[in-house]
Amino acid sequence: MRNLLKAVVLTAVLAIGLTTFTGCARGTPTTCKGWVKLLKSPVNGKKAIQNLGELKCAESIPALAEIFPRSQYKDDILLAVQQINAPEASLELVNAALADPEAAVQAAAVAEDFARPEFRAGLKEILESNKALDARMNALKALAKIDKDNLIQHEDLCIKLLLEDPNLQKIEVNAEAAKLLGQMKSEKAIGALIKAVFIRDQRGRQAYVPVRRALAEIGRPAVEPLVGVLTKDVQNYGRLIEEINAMAGKMGIFDWQIFDGPELVQILGDLRDERAALALAKDLGSVLNPPVGVDDRVIRTWQIAQQNRITMSMMALWNVGNKEIIPTLVETITNEDNDAKQRLDTASSLALVPGFAGIPPLLKIFKETKREVFRAPLVKVISLGIDWQNYAVFKKMLAAEKSDLVKERFQGDNAEAQAFLATVKPLEQCKPFDVECLVQMTKDENTTVGQKAALLLGGVTEPEARAAALKALIELYPQIDPKRDVDFRRFVLLSIWRLGDKSIMPEMERLLAADRANKRANYWVEELQTFLPAMATK
Repeated sequence: MRNLLKAVVLTAVLAIGLTTFTGCARGTPTTCKGWVKLLKSPVNGKKAIQNLGELKCAESIPALAEIFPRSQYKDDILLAVQQINAPEASLELVNAALADPEAAVQAAAVAEDFARPEFRAGLKEILESNKALDARMNALKALAKIDKDNLIQHEDLCIKLLLEDPNLQKIEVNAEAAKLLGQMKSEKAIGALIKAVFIRDQRGRQAYVPVRRALAEIGRPAVEPLVGVLTKDVQNYGRLIEEINAMAGKMGIFDWQIFDGPELVQILGDLRDERAALALAKDLGSVLNPPVGVDDRVIRTWQIAQQNRITMSMMALWNVGNKEIIPTLVETITNEDNDAKQRLDTASSLALVPGFAGIPPLLKIFKETKREVFRAPLVKVISLGIDWQNYAVFKKMLAAEKSDLVKERFQGDNAEAQAFLATVKPLEQCKPFDVECLVQMTKDENTTVGQKAALLLGGVTEPEARAAALKALIELYPQIDPKRDVDFRRFVLLSIWRLGDKSIMPEMERLLAADRANKRANYWVEELQTFLPAMATK
């Protein structure tokens, strides 16, 4: 009886084991063919799709295409197709998915990955209609990848997307369209890009950075239209100005945000074209009229915008300033009704006019101005831009100075006086335009000394010395802390611009690559991306 019981138990155990083994074999396929059989299973259908992708079962694509139209797992099917990576076999399925609003986002991502011209029609349908707005970003990137060697064929489409309502399609699409137009160097898009400078969505997000870069890449052809809008030249650019005003009205943008904001002047500085110099000089000295009939928050926003505009105008003039603008700058500085920051930043523009041409009139202003509260900060401005010849004149003026307030800026142990001494150190210790000495000064532990030395290197004129100065500045740039020493880097770039030409593009590309690899240098990536197009044509 006991043996019989053991036999029954053993038989039961074996039966359970066999059942379990058989069930596992039938329920968990190990081959593509096995998983295809489960595609229509309400329980295992999704798992089957995923495993077909992981196993890269190209032979399963017809079966996936068959179930796709009615499947509740469309995105999973497309992900599986992407994993399988058989573009030729997947054309019909992906095109069907591009036409399906429910699946278009993922389908466009697959289309970008495969980059087949057969997807072009489906992608353009997404971009030209409103049936799958969320898919536009992926679709535009896919189309650009497919036609990367002939982007210009999509110029009109990109212009349309650039100006589309960002609340409808998302601001990222506007930004991507701007990026592509810049890559095309689309002169046709200049007007649209100027309008797009001011486009923003309901959350206040803008496409300004890629628009700014696109205009920099287009370069010289963009200068006159930008100047025309900045100066409200209705005779030549009346229609564009009307269109900008109409767009601004719809988006709730104030008139001053366009014509008295920092964006247009910054972009003109990026282009580094002297044709913009006079317009920028006049803009820097424009009368500051705050908006009326608005609340305090708007007034504060206007004030910040003016501070930024004045700063951007000053830096733009460092790039494009010339002798012709000196009278305009002098007029702004000597007009005591102007804002103090406006006058001092204009003085900074004058101090850094190439060839030290702005220093003599600036010294004259310093000598003749009676108000010591303005003369005092001029000491720093003058010392930043002055050369050896004019420094001898300036020293005599300072030696004869009687105002204690002004003396504090160059005598004593206070911070301003110590900064002044650091600034003039290269003038005191180096012979005029001694490149070797100035290069050593750029390595001084006090970065104020280095800044001044870098600016003086930008004024070197003798060909062999210029080449040596340029080489030293290019080597110096990546050694400067990108966050702590912003002004130092900016002055080094300014001198590189004044000394260099398109022959140094390989070196500049390497500097850009180094900044891209440096997480602390994100700001400088944007700055170099707008700097390089101008250098490439110099």
